[in-house]
Parts: sequence; structure tokens; C-alpha cells
Amino acid sequence: MAISDTKLRSIHGKPYSGAPEITDSDGLGVRVTPRGIINFQYRYRWQGKQHRIGIGKYPAISLHEARNKVAELRLSLDKGIDPKAAASHGRATAKPTVADCLAYWKKTYVDVSLREKTQALYKSTVIKHMTNVFPGVPAEEIPVRSWVDLFTEEEKINQRRARELLVQLRSAINWCIRRQYLPECSIMKISPKDVGVKAAVGETVLSYNQLAKVWLAIERSRASTSNKLLHQMLMLYGARNSELRLAVKGEFDREEDLWLVPAEKSKMRKIIRRPIFPAIEPLLDKAIMTYGDVLFPGPDLKAPMSISGANRFLGRIKDVAGVGDFTAHDFRRTLATRLSEEGVAPHVIEKMLGHELGGVLAIYNKHDWIAEQRAAYQLYADKILSHVKMISG
Repeated sequence: MAISDTKLRSIHGKPYSGAPEITDSDGLGVRVTPRGIINFQYRYRWQGKQHRIGIGKYPAISLHEARNKVAELRLSLDKGIDPKAAASHGRATAKPTVADCLAYWKKTYVDVSLREKTQALYKSTVIKHMTNVFPGVPAEEIPVRSWVDLFTEEEKINQRRARELLVQLRSAINWCIRRQYLPECSIMKISPKDVGVKAAVGETVLSYNQLAKVWLAIERSRASTSNKLLHQMLMLYGARNSELRLAVKGEFDREEDLWLVPAEKSKMRKIIRRPIFPAIEPLLDKAIMTYGDVLFPGPDLKAPMSISGANRFLGRIKDVAGVGDFTAHDFRRTLATRLSEEGVAPHVIEKMLGHELGGVLAIYNKHDWIAEQRAAYQLYADKILSHVKMISG
């Protein structure tokens, strides 16, 4: 049965429970998701096997345009040319798609100008989630209505992520426009304030009892030793994730009992000096004994684990700890808050967090208060571990 534009309009963007595939003619058909997302496709036989080519999403691609495209592909087939190869050749000189724009942005900006942590962030968000939207459709030809529909669906999944994806994609598209890779794109007409919600400023501070529950959830999990040690040490040190996750054995001076974070791994681009204190020693020794130089490796046991791997583990821990929502960064805020309550001096806490001091202290005083840091770290660890003992019986 031939597809009609009326039928497509009645399906688009609405809950759908009918047949997942609807055929037209000459190999053209559509696949329809339960959410009413419609994708045109061309099915054909080549060298005795069935093949399928995606043509694009409706309504960014109209039924008329889809039929014209199929006619072109059938002509290639009649000439003895695999339509898939013909389509790939045509795309080489075609107008850039969203996927092309993201690839160009990644190659010319993300990979050459940003820090590893920021690169990983973009790869796990906008590049991962937006590369396959509107496949085959030139980015400059996607109407505003289609973008609105797309981000309306994203809002249903996650309000905060929807806005984050829009902000990041606008940034990537704008880069392509400024570099003359793309003439224009209607996504630039959508304001971030009209999509989703803004990520809240972190305010989570865990109690010692909550920290103990998280500690036990980590200890009892079936995760790798690498992941367990990383997150327990993050709790005790209040360090930035990348400072510890990327750490190697040589950064820990056992003779001086110091952990020296190199400037290139520091957010402030300056060396951070933290003490090795009694409660951290068994965890550090176990990491060195188990893994050697790279203290917190990923699955290959050679390179440090990725930020996405660490975040996935902490996400699983949140589900079982029963203390509400929190992130690894909240360990830093918690350490600062709890030690302030214990009377630890602000400048000592700032050094523990790896912050730069302000005013005269920043210019003239290069002292790191290592002894004071060590005493504060041990006090904090003792508090956590005493609550671990209490709730574990």
C-alpha cells in the first residue's frame, strides 16, 4: 500500500503501536518508532542479499523528496552500481549534515584546543547523543520545527540534559558557521532558556553517616579494585577526580610522605602538595601493589580509567547507598564543610582542595601547611571510618 503524506502527518510525533515498517513502492518504506519518529529507508537486493539505506527523518525529508531520492538510487542499481556506494560518493560533496558538523568541530576544535577531561565530556554528551540525528539531511535545511520536536523529546528523557545538549550543539554549529564550514543553521534561532532547565548549582553536603553508607556501598560492590580504591580515596582526599584518577606511582613520595600533583594535571596549572596520612596509606599501598605505575587503570589495566567509567560506577553506588543524589565533586564540598565545622583553618582547607590562596597569601606565602593538612585529613578519615564501624556492626 502506498504511503501518503496524510498518513505520515497522522503518525508523526504521536504514540504509535502499529506495524514498525510501512512500505511504499520501488523499495521505499518507513520505519516508525513507538514515539512516532518516522525514518525513510530504501530496501534493495544486491548480489543476492538484502540491503537497506537510511534516507532521513520525516518531516525534515518530505515524502516527495524521499521518492526522488529512491529514483536516483534505483537508477544507480540499473547501471550496476551498488546504491550504497553511490550514496556514499554523493555525500562526499554534499552539504554537511549534523554528523559532519560535529565531526568537523571535534577534529578542528575539541581535539586540538581542549583538555582531555573536557574532550571526554563532549564525547559522552553532544557527540554521542546528537551525531545520529537527522541522518543524511543537510544541517542548513533542517527547519526550526524539527529542532523543537527533537528537543521536546529530549526534555521527556531528562530536562537538564536537554538544555545541556542544546547549548553544546549550538556551540558546535556556531563554530562551523564561523569557520565557513556551514552557511547557516536554524538551531541558532532556539534559545537555551526555552529548552529544559538549567543545571542547579551544587549544594549537596553529606553527613558522616551518609559518607559511611557510601563507603560501605563501594566496599561491598562487585566493581574492580581500581574503581573501589579511586572513589574511597576521593572521599578521603577531597581531590578533583582527574587529579587522582590520572595519578601514577611516581607522584607519591613515600620518603617525604607527600602526594605531588603535577602542574599539567592541576586545574590551576600549578603543583599541588598534599600529605600522605595514616588512613590513606593502606589504600595507596593496595593500589600500588595491585596495579603498579598506573594506580587506577581501566579495563585494559594499562591506561587510567575514563571519566565516563568512573561516573558510571558512582551512579551504581548512588542506587544502592540510599543517601540521595550526589557526585564525586560533592566529596570536596563535604570535606570543606565538615572540616570547617571541626575548626580547621580556612587556608588549610583551601590547600587541601588544591585552590589558590588570594590576596597577600597568594603573593608572599608559599607555605602549604603540610602538617596541618595531615592532621585535618586524618581527623576527617577517623570520623568517616568510625561511622562505618558503627553502621556495619
